[in-house]
Amino acid sequence: MNLELDGKVAIITGGSKGIGRAAALGFLNEGASVLICARGRDSLDETVAAAGHAARERIEAITADLTDGNAIPRIVARCVERFGRLDILVNNAGSARTGPFLDLSDEAWLSDWSLKFFGYVRMARAALPLIQQSGGGVILNVIGAAALNPRASYTIGGAANAALNHFTKALAEEAAPHGVRVVGINPGPILTERLLKMRGGLDPRSAAQPAAEAFRTMTPLGRVGQPEEVADLILFLASPRAAFIHGANITIDGGLTRGLMG
Repeated sequence: MNLELDGKVAIITGGSKGIGRAAALGFLNEGASVLICARGRDSLDETVAAAGHAARERIEAITADLTDGNAIPRIVARCVERFGRLDILVNNAGSARTGPFLDLSDEAWLSDWSLKFFGYVRMARAALPLIQQSGGGVILNVIGAAALNPRASYTIGGAANAALNHFTKALAEEAAPHGVRVVGINPGPILTERLLKMRGGLDPRSAAQPAAEAFRTMTPLGRVGQPEEVADLILFLASPRAAFIHGANITIDGGLTRGLMG
């Protein structure tokens, strides 16, 4: 299927590893140009290397901390300077700590929301006018299925995700008259560095039965997802093939979410 992304320009936050890296490589394979940003230089360089020599002129990588409001204008300005336009924003950076509610301070809540929630808000605010100038495009918020599955040990992240689901729908209403679609994506357990860390170093690829079993029980499909599976959804939603999908929060979690919404 031709996704008609050739010549498009995307910014992907958190583009140095996991879902962000898979999405960046996917956009490049479809002929788009990509600016990726993250806090770690080494991982950004690894993603650029993975893109290969043929795509080197269509990828830019810059270090940025999205909790720093001054970093946001620099990201979008560099994208326009390098590629001349912006069509797609993929908000993907950010995670939140786990822990018992009584152990989580105000500082923990404010710090994690500054990245996961306000990072998305600030990026959307900076990108929206540029996407409008390009004649329309897409903002995709990669959020998380925790928005739909409250869990005692993940109050900060779950609450931020729920807020981002709301933000996605509200922004969609405002952006529609300007030709900009807004869609949320709620991944469940995906085989990333973060998931392995949260599972105490267990790896489903291990030959050890307890490790493999721990991951099999995470979803009704009996496995965790791959970053490339979420990236495929991102690419489709960013493309004209998904032109009538707007203001939706789409769950990709192997059947984990059992509720009627999502």
